[in-house]
Amino acid sequence: MNKLNHKNVQLVNDLFSEANQSWDVNNLYKNLTKVKQVGAAKKVELTAVEKTILRGLLCGYSPQQIANEIHWTSGSLSVELTKGLYRYIETLTNRDLNTLKNWRDIVKWLEEAGYKTSQPQQDSLEELNISRFYGREEELQQLEEWIVEQRHRLILLSGMTGIGKTTLAAKLAKTIQPKFDYVFWKTIRHDSSLSSLLNNLLKFFTGNHQNHLSLTINEQISLLIRYLSCYRCLIIFDGLEAILEANKLAGFYQENYTNYSQFLKRIAEESHQSCLVITSQDEPADLFLLQQNPIKSLSIGSLGTAAKEIFREQGLAEPQLWQYLIIRYSGNPLVLKLIAAIIKDIFGGNISDFLGMKTEIDVMLPTLFKQLLSKQFERLSILEKQIMYCLATHRQSVTLKKLQEYIKPPVYLSDLTQALVSLKRRSLIEVSSLSNKSAFTLQPLVMKYVYRESQQLM
Repeated sequence: MNKLNHKNVQLVNDLFSEANQSWDVNNLYKNLTKVKQVGAAKKVELTAVEKTILRGLLCGYSPQQIANEIHWTSGSLSVELTKGLYRYIETLTNRDLNTLKNWRDIVKWLEEAGYKTSQPQQDSLEELNISRFYGREEELQQLEEWIVEQRHRLILLSGMTGIGKTTLAAKLAKTIQPKFDYVFWKTIRHDSSLSSLLNNLLKFFTGNHQNHLSLTINEQISLLIRYLSCYRCLIIFDGLEAILEANKLAGFYQENYTNYSQFLKRIAEESHQSCLVITSQDEPADLFLLQQNPIKSLSIGSLGTAAKEIFREQGLAEPQLWQYLIIRYSGNPLVLKLIAAIIKDIFGGNISDFLGMKTEIDVMLPTLFKQLLSKQFERLSILEKQIMYCLATHRQSVTLKKLQEYIKPPVYLSDLTQALVSLKRRSLIEVSSLSNKSAFTLQPLVMKYVYRESQQLM
């Protein structure tokens, strides 16, 4: 077991001190000490190391990261957690022994137990920068009709990374805000447990002094729907893909977040006068099984000719080539902003010189977009990646029959079809008609990224 020398004690005591801003750590130390004391022959306290590890976990650091910070081996820290903190926290939160398997559950369990002290954090609409908003008039008009006039209760905005889902949702919220009594915005993160999220929403109605974590999920949802019936509310959940499964087909919730499915079902099907808008890279698979299809879904595509305003602001020359760039980069506003900046800074605003580089697949892959696309690609199942590699290699539309021939080892047609449906839900493939049959291909940007990934595997 690693030992701290006395010179390092103060350093350890100062680590992860930001936990004090959001958690009642002193009360937590006291109650965990009581748990640790049970069965002990003499008085015991939480050690400085145990307190530091606990603070690190509360701040979202992994055991490996904490071990690096306190100069322990990961194996030693694992033993410390398994014999100590994990068992104390199970007892403190009334769990069965040895049920804590994932360190991420610690934050969820202790938050549900009421040890988190920070006020509910709803991301402010005012903090969202939409000063540069281009086009999307048709999408805004459609969404406003669904929400304000037709009063649909659940709306899904989907689309690939960089396409502008968050920007569109923010513009929508600011546009129709006067029609609502309350507007709530919440960015979904990997630690967004439904119980704490509902608790934060309820606090806006009942006052910050009331805590609803002792209620069951169903009770919290029922209480929220009562308020959504009394008041006209617009709720936006941005980035639902954060709680969806990776390395599997699109749209299925991670194990700890399956109760979101129940929540969305009740929001969609039960009577109230409010609306929940969700943005996600992946379409949740279960939404389309709801009774009488009470949701509306909008897949966000190319920005179209409105993207020319991006080039105009950057002062690019040769407007006759603007439309070519828009088409080549699939009208993705994030990519077009990045490409326009490159053309301005490196090529003096001259598009012809930029296009004269003759890059592979005739597109440049900006670093920022590559990083974002990489995160989305990593979420794919093995078969989805195989399909993407195949389409990138052939660089043209491929029919289902041909695709089945190309995939090795052979796969069942039903499995292949399900994987294609999943990729379509992620907005990663394009479907066209080839000799009166459906055919599949990739956008040039996606094709270039996947092709390079496939080359690295060889």
